[in-house]
Amino acid sequence: MKNSKLALFAALAFLIACTAQQPPPNAERTALVTPITNYKLARGCNRAHATIYLPGAYIDAYPGLPPAVEPDHVVLHLSDGTTIWAKPHYGSDDCTNYLNCRRATMILNPIWKQCSPEGIFYEAATEDGRLVFESSAWEITDRATKASVHVGFACGHGFAGQDFTAVSNRTVEGGCVSPTSAATPTGATMAAALALGAAYFNYRASYDRAVHCVADELNATTWSTECY
Repeated sequence: MKNSKLALFAALAFLIACTAQQPPPNAERTALVTPITNYKLARGCNRAHATIYLPGAYIDAYPGLPPAVEPDHVVLHLSDGTTIWAKPHYGSDDCTNYLNCRRATMILNPIWKQCSPEGIFYEAATEDGRLVFESSAWEITDRATKASVHVGFACGHGFAGQDFTAVSNRTVEGGCVSPTSAATPTGATMAAALALGAAYFNYRASYDRAVHCVADELNATTWSTECY
């Protein structure tokens, strides 16, 4: 009897070990496109960090990259001069680690004072399961006012409004489901989303009513925005 129990236990252990493990839901991991990484020593306010160079953009990760360390925060620099400071929400269900993070606190074009970023802090959570800098749909919240907006981009157009379903429907009107051009630098659409969200918050505060905003792509990093 004892030997039969041991044999059964071994068989169950073998079965569990060989069973395919399913990935967690809504955890799409997208690899960076041909990254080139340099490591820079601390100098003045600039702490030691890793810099990842991508087409049309580069990212400073402080203090470094996985697997050595999870960056505390990153700074995205686009070729048009736009900058995004971002701090991942580690520990949340949608940001288990840096390579699978879909929620972060951000500042668009921060002003640096005494080595710290200043500006309007936004909480950005993706709504399409993709990474923060590679998504095309977000819920953006102004941390100071707690106001929130849903923002979506597709085929050279962006939409912002209070209702996620309405914004999502606008992005697929006319059968258009392509999120962004392959030539668009990493994070460029995120920068446009923050700018569109800021326009929405300002317009809504001025008119105190339901607001909709639209954006049209002028080039890979420039958008025109209108609210009504």
